[in-house]
Amino acid sequence: MRHARPLTTSTRPWVAPQAFSEGELLMESPRSEAQVDLANLIVIIALVTVAVSLFFLTAATVHLGELPPDSFFFVSQLPLGYWLGLLASVSLFLLRNRVKDRARTLLESSALILFSAYLFALPSLVYQDPRVLDSYQHEGDALVLLNSGGWYNGPVWYVYQFPGAYTFFAQLTAVAGIDPFQLIKYYPAALAVVLAILLYATTRTLGPNYSAVSSGFILSGLWFQLHLSPQSLELIPYVGIIYILVKMIDDEPRRKLWSIIALVSVPVLVMTHPETPLVLTLGTVAFFLLKPLVSAERIKTMRSNLLVIGPFFLALSIMVLVWWTAIASGALAQVESIVKGALAIGLGGISHGAPNVPTTPAPSYQTVILIQETVAVSVWLLGLSLLLFVRRFRTREYFLAGLFLAAISTIPVALFANADVLQRSYLFSLFPTGLLLASLLERGNVLRLGALPLARLVGAGLILMMIAFSMLMPIARYGGDSFDYLPQSSLFVSDVASGLTSNSVMFPHPGEYGWRFFAPSHGNLGAVLLEQKNIAGRPGGYVKFDTYAEFNLTFTQADNTSDYILVSNYYQNLYLLRFGSGSTYLLNLKMAFEAQAAMNFNLVYSTGTDRLYENRNLS
Repeated sequence: MRHARPLTTSTRPWVAPQAFSEGELLMESPRSEAQVDLANLIVIIALVTVAVSLFFLTAATVHLGELPPDSFFFVSQLPLGYWLGLLASVSLFLLRNRVKDRARTLLESSALILFSAYLFALPSLVYQDPRVLDSYQHEGDALVLLNSGGWYNGPVWYVYQFPGAYTFFAQLTAVAGIDPFQLIKYYPAALAVVLAILLYATTRTLGPNYSAVSSGFILSGLWFQLHLSPQSLELIPYVGIIYILVKMIDDEPRRKLWSIIALVSVPVLVMTHPETPLVLTLGTVAFFLLKPLVSAERIKTMRSNLLVIGPFFLALSIMVLVWWTAIASGALAQVESIVKGALAIGLGGISHGAPNVPTTPAPSYQTVILIQETVAVSVWLLGLSLLLFVRRFRTREYFLAGLFLAAISTIPVALFANADVLQRSYLFSLFPTGLLLASLLERGNVLRLGALPLARLVGAGLILMMIAFSMLMPIARYGGDSFDYLPQSSLFVSDVASGLTSNSVMFPHPGEYGWRFFAPSHGNLGAVLLEQKNIAGRPGGYVKFDTYAEFNLTFTQADNTSDYILVSNYYQNLYLLRFGSGSTYLLNLKMAFEAQAAMNFNLVYSTGTDRLYENRNLS
């Protein structure tokens, strides 16, 4: 019996080429076949071109050096081209279903990168100097770490407690050679792109069909963070560990490999930022309890969950316990103080609001606060609705629900620790909510009200929320920059003051941020200190003890002992925006403070916005 030969190129039967309709392009690959309509391809290329061009056009035409006390100033400077470009980038999300396979992946990732550039990267290009005061202090602390040669028992309290992020920032300068000032300026743009890609990779494991929209929803809700700080850097390992734990739950054949990767990641999580590992630990506990509560076989379900994530939870708990007791004991004492204060005040104190929330802000800043709170409450209600109305969760969805519950459970405590709105609780609820939506929307049949399917409605609502949040971003995210931004004139005086390494320099808090950034370059590796009764001849930077809570610049006898005093017009923006009608009293106090200083000190350096006074008794 003769065996049939396999068909070769010469023996295969000839097949007529398939005819495609006009305007249709066939793209073939060895693994998949993707069909892209030529008309859609032209539209996509046009939208990408418009979005990219208008982004750089906006960056080239808008330049901001000094900010007036107006929360609408940034948004008022944005030209029509910015809004058209943002609309073009959002439109790319709406075309994702018109392409397939690799073409869709390329489209969605490009849309997310463009979207994040409009939301987060633009200020890096239009602001003359970096935004957010904290960035200067954190980079200054990283430079202290770099120049002091080690973190253990170092001079800066926070660096000693949690050195992970500062080590990374220091290495970017020491190894990569990035200038510290440029690092602060462009860090948000780079981090936004990395976070967008990581979110997209994570949401694709949960639900490919809504991965781009869910990632865009999370990005559009980030009205704070992403500036150079430990918390912003910790977002990368935070999203990364969620990705790994989801893989541990879903990918049973390679669960051991994912478990090893998760265990290796534990030190990074614990050493970088205090709150992230605590929320992860609490969220994992909630995960262990949630599914057994609704399961008929509670013991079996609990045992199954422990077998999957138990080793990671145990390692994380031990690492947190050891680190916080042996190294971060100061942070532990501070957390205990906050918790005890919250318990002492009780639920009755919650009705009075957080102590740092301004009671009479300027109308423009009041709008900023209302937008931020509206966005936060919307995300909280959305997450709670998913937990209340969706009955059939998978194991990975119970894990994400546990993270969400852990975040909102910190609201009563966070109320006594954060200014303006409950930022930390909101941040840690935003990510699980977006990821949970990606997973549930992929299984559209679980989103229903009785017999009525809601998947399409929820998906459309998610897109509308993403669009609305992104349109509000220039106000919600950048509305407070007027008192969170140091202009070039302030930086010049801070540089001069940091060079006075043999003298004491007093700053009405929070005016020490520029000094903290420049001090390491002048050899001053000490931390910013609280003002003492007599600081004459005691080198270093000092802040007034009681000015942070009340912003009260009353001149004291201790102030009179300092060698130098640095006074900035920065406070005028702070008073006018945060206190509105009540700012007159504080502005008068500031004028009286500086008048009193001028009676005992000589003005030795001024840029018009900042003034450095020298004690007349200084030899």
